[in-house]
Amino acid sequence: MKYYLVALFDDKSNAFLQTTQQRICRKYKLYKTSHKFHIPIQTVIDPNMEKYDKVILDTLHPYKNFKVQFSPNISLDNFGKNIGLRVEKKGYMIRIARKVTETLSLSGFNVKPDYETNFSISLANSNYNIRKQFSDESAIALNNKQLNLNYDFAKVNRLELWKPINNRKEVLIKSYPLREY
Repeated sequence: MKYYLVALFDDKSNAFLQTTQQRICRKYKLYKTSHKFHIPIQTVIDPNMEKYDKVILDTLHPYKNFKVQFSPNISLDNFGKNIGLRVEKKGYMIRIARKVTETLSLSGFNVKPDYETNFSISLANSNYNIRKQFSDESAIALNNKQLNLNYDFAKVNRLELWKPINNRKEVLIKSYPLREY
């Protein structure tokens, strides 16, 4: 079974992302995503949980809470299923993703060989009209459509390990809080 390591935001950032999600869904008549706002970091296949927990705790020990900046432009993911915001200033996040991937692969875990460098925050599920607009020549206009964001930074305060199942209560496996600064 696949498990996902994701970065989650603090309450203030979640509240801002929720209002942005509501505006986008209302404007483009989209369906909201049913999960928490997160940024996927790494995928692990069938890990030994005790060993995984120790490796991740040791790897994330020196890292502190950090901010990510996202683009005010709407973007469609690679599969055309989700509308979201792309993460722009991602240097610290790339460092964490690279360190986690290298440590897990050296420890013998089955991880995705290439960590994701195009991080994005999923806000809504796309529909046929949005996908058609992105495939037409008006995709550039939609992609460059500014959302008038007055708050373009979000603070990441923890990483969590998720199991992809339909029951929302059983999704969270383990939470890894980052240090305060």
